[in-house]
Amino acid sequence: MKNKFVRGMIVGTVAFLIVLAGHSLFLFRSLEWKSWDARLRLFAHPERAGKDIVLILVDQYSLDFYNKQQNLSWPWPRQMYAFLIDFLKMGGAAACFFDIAMTEGSGFGVKDDEFLAGAMAASGNILIPIALSTEDKESDETAVGLLRRFSLKEPAAWRGEKFLSVTTSLPILLKAAGGIGNVRVNPDGDGIFRRMPLALAFRDMILPSVPLALAGPVKGGPDVVSIPLDETGQMIIRFWGPTGTFRTYPVATIINSYAQIQEGQKPQIPPEEFAGKTVLVGVSAVGLLDNKPSPMSAVMPEVDIHAAALDTLRHGNFIRLMPWPVLYAYILILAILTGWAVSSLRKIWVIAGTFPAFLAVPAAASCAALAAGIWLEFVFPLAAVLLTLIGAAVLNYKIEGQQRRFIKSVFSHYLSPAVIDRLIEDPKRLQLGGEEREITSFFSDVAGFTSISEKLSPHELVGLLNMYLSEMTEIILDAGGTLDKYEGDAIVAFWNAPLDDPDHAFRACRAALSCQKRLGEIGPDLVKRFGLEIRARIGLNTGPAVVGNMGSSRRFDYTAMGDTINLAARLEGACKTYGVLILMGERTFESVQDRILAREVDRVRVVGKKRPVRVFELIGELGAVAPAEIDKISLFHKGLELYRNWQWDGAITIFGAFPEDAAAGLYLDRCRAYRLDPPPPDWDGVSDLKTK
Repeated sequence: MKNKFVRGMIVGTVAFLIVLAGHSLFLFRSLEWKSWDARLRLFAHPERAGKDIVLILVDQYSLDFYNKQQNLSWPWPRQMYAFLIDFLKMGGAAACFFDIAMTEGSGFGVKDDEFLAGAMAASGNILIPIALSTEDKESDETAVGLLRRFSLKEPAAWRGEKFLSVTTSLPILLKAAGGIGNVRVNPDGDGIFRRMPLALAFRDMILPSVPLALAGPVKGGPDVVSIPLDETGQMIIRFWGPTGTFRTYPVATIINSYAQIQEGQKPQIPPEEFAGKTVLVGVSAVGLLDNKPSPMSAVMPEVDIHAAALDTLRHGNFIRLMPWPVLYAYILILAILTGWAVSSLRKIWVIAGTFPAFLAVPAAASCAALAAGIWLEFVFPLAAVLLTLIGAAVLNYKIEGQQRRFIKSVFSHYLSPAVIDRLIEDPKRLQLGGEEREITSFFSDVAGFTSISEKLSPHELVGLLNMYLSEMTEIILDAGGTLDKYEGDAIVAFWNAPLDDPDHAFRACRAALSCQKRLGEIGPDLVKRFGLEIRARIGLNTGPAVVGNMGSSRRFDYTAMGDTINLAARLEGACKTYGVLILMGERTFESVQDRILAREVDRVRVVGKKRPVRVFELIGELGAVAPAEIDKISLFHKGLELYRNWQWDGAITIFGAFPEDAAAGLYLDRCRAYRLDPPPPDWDGVSDLKTK
């Protein structure tokens, strides 16, 4: 676990440093802007936009209406704007900004300009645009002088952009205006308008932007210093939706409503709808060239952008940038955790399948941050996670591949492919060097192999052994066993190591039965090929043993050691004594007695051990043995009970009923001998097992 975390930490850190270098070179900036736009559109909530902000637009409908009804082409007489101002005054509008350039005199004469100025002065809350520029060109000094009354109190140590010239409306309109707002808004590098400066320096003045100027009459003028700004000194605009998010009226309907009021008619739009509202008047008709691209749409009236900025400012829906130290720490931790998580996985298809989940983390984090009013970068951390995923997956494939090859090379000769695959999936199950655990040991040997080897040539003997060992080994491995070793014709195997197998005793019993069955099936072929019939004896025993890779540092084998294995070997040898093919120890029987039919053949004491154990002949699986066979076993057990209770005559009668049974014949001889020469008084019916 520690090594995998260190590996993941290294991969994640390297990936972070590489991506950080790319971020420092602004490689992700354009993609980040696009991802920000996508987030704003995805989480648009038009209903959350302020209801105190409304738009009046010179749209195509209004242009067509006056062109057809009154033969008025653009630009209109400024007297029409005066009617609009009077209408809003009647309704009690809080403030009105005209985003319409009026830098030259009206084409309808000076009286037209004076009429508009009079309406503006009477209203007292009309704001008009200025356009600051970084170009060093001549400015109207009269207009510049009129701007001073709109200058903000300069913040200490002003660091904003300084402008060199200004374009204003006519001086007569500046005198009548209740405020001014700079309409210069610089787009980001991709041409999209996402942010806006709030206060701008011109000569010795600090002049407000449109939203800052409009926020003043309602809130008393917000403190610019307290507003969160980006690294360029601009406020990020919180767009709640596309065009139409704010209540919008065609200017023709408003002017027509004013005319209806003057004629004593019910107005199409009642002026009371604008009570307490901040009104922005702009143009949206395509031919008037006052539409800009925004995050919400490719075409948006510029006044809509000012309205969104005003809403951000007035209602405190600010977007803050994540501080660089916090952002870097977040991405570094994310990359390290990604590297560690991938390093903990093994299969390449699993790693590939989890890619979407890892990549979803920066997406979810950036979306959650937006809900909290934070611009948490998405592309930067996404690139770090993606690079970490690729690096960790490649490194993991190389390292885990080496581990897989090691496991396969070590265990391919004595584990089934299925068991090897399980080890590869979880190598923690394998403890190299030895561990103590309960196993079921399997020991088999060919009966009379010495005489068999004398009858065959070396070539034939090898062919016989290869055929026999291949058949038996296949059965053992398919049953989940681990092949320990071959000792000539003997096979040593065990279950429950290196992988846990709670059913190990039953699997070993089934394997032993299958081996005997297979020997019967291939017997005719062996006789045909080698002229010999093969019989094998098998010993099974369950108990503790030490298992693991044992040997030298250059050569070792995965093996098991302990009395459990020794007893299995002795039981294999004892099969000859009792005339049976499979003998198992008491622990094995206790583990399988509810599924395996077995016959107790004796109680034996192994050399060097004081406690006797019962040994059983393995007959078959319950349900697969004929009832007559079960009855025979019950009768044999009754004879065994009589034998242990010194009832020799009764035992002789029962054992005599099994003339073909070697075990019964053994007890028949014992009973007859004890009837003539009884055992000592402390006799416990236990036999000493000395056979190896």
